Formats: sequence, C-alpha cells, structure tokens
Amino acid sequence: MNIQYLHSILLSAFLIMTHTIASGQSSCTDEICAIESNVDIPASPKGERFSVVCPIGRSLAEPIRQAPRLNTLCGKSIAIVGGSFMASVTHPELKRIILAEYPDAKVYILNEIGSAGVFPGPGITRRSVEDFKSRLKELDIDAVISGNGGCGLCTPKETGSSIAAEAIGIPAVTIAAPGFSEQVKTTAANSGLQVARVAVYPGSFTAHSEHELIANTRTILWPQILDALTRPHLRTGKSNIRHTD
Repeated sequence: MNIQYLHSILLSAFLIMTHTIASGQSSCTDEICAIESNVDIPASPKGERFSVVCPIGRSLAEPIRQAPRLNTLCGKSIAIVGGSFMASVTHPELKRIILAEYPDAKVYILNEIGSAGVFPGPGITRRSVEDFKSRLKELDIDAVISGNGGCGLCTPKETGSSIAAEAIGIPAVTIAAPGFSEQVKTTAANSGLQVARVAVYPGSFTAHSEHELIANTRTILWPQILDALTRPHLRTGKSNIRHTD
C-alpha cells in the first residue's frame, strides 16, 4: 500500500474521531463510526474498508470530577496524612508553617485522622478507604496533604489518600521524592484522577538530616503545596497559570 495513501487514511480516522468528540455525538457502535458528510475524507478504492485501533487501552475507572481549588487556607480544616519516609519530621513542620501563616486554620496530622492506603481498582471496595472518606467528612476537612512517597510501595499508598479525598470533592496534594512524582500521577490517572497535584521533595528523604528536612519543607515543599491547593487546574484555560506539578 502507498505510504502517502496510508497516511491519509490514518489522518482521516483522526479527523472522524476528533469531529465525533467535538460535536458530542455518540453514533459510534462497537467503535465503528459513520463518516460525517462535512469531514473531508479522501476516496478509497471501491469496496475497501479500514479499521483503526487506538493503542491506548480503556480504563474501567470512573473519572473523578475534581472540586475547584481553595481561594485561601484561611479558616480551613486541613489534614496532613500518611506516615512514610520521615513524615514524623515533615508533617509537624507543615503544621507549624500553616498555623503561622493562617492562625485560624485547623490542622490534623498523622494518626489524628488516619489514611486511606492504596486506592482500590474498579469494582473493589476497601474498608480503609471508605473509613478515611467518612473521617474527612466527619471533620469537615477542606484540604488534604499526603506523604511521603519515597519508594515504589509507599507512593501508591500515600497517593491513595489524595485520590480518596479528590473523589469526594476535597483538594489534595501528594508529597513525593524525585523519581516518584510521576508514579503519583500515573497511579492517580489509573484511578480516574486526571490532574494529580504533587509537591516534589529535593532528594531522598532518608538521606537528609532533620535540619535539612525542616529547611526543605519550609523553602521547597511548602510553596508547592500552597500552590497545589489554591491555584486552579491548567485545564481551566487561564494563561497566567503556572505548571508547577
């Protein structure tokens, strides 16, 4: 088959899918879509038909409709949850920072509220996740900070608390070390959360002294966390939004 002709067929298929999505039509059956008359499709040999398969598998996870970010943390109830990788140092420091800047905020940390653990796949219910959601509602939590993701096992666990919070309309951000921030986003996307906010710690948590952990929490993590909880998502289309996550 001529390469240029194959290219035109693939381009045509893309135009069909794009037009179908943009027009909000759902006339496709079994992934076979009728060609709209106003879409310019090059003619194909008589009787010849083609199928185009998208290489990206469909997710069974229900999309999570995220709530808008907060205008301010003033007067808000904030849960700093998790417990992995030096959270015993970073989380209390975050609480001190928040209360210093927002004295009328209420901050819960670590075991005061618990955590969700790994978010379950489609069709699966996990008691820890449901209990965590109930606790967030009970305490009228406005924002969740979860961490610290510093390994392949703990990162999905800490991300699970953020996903659970976002699933019930509470803005959340996950703290992770370099190399694990992408795992946070992938884990969240696989659970239906398309815009996962991440605050990236500058290095390995366990390689730093307590002094370094506190300093990095103040100067590196906190600005990212505040931005993640208060700055609107990129998909709002506002040109002045910086992409920091």
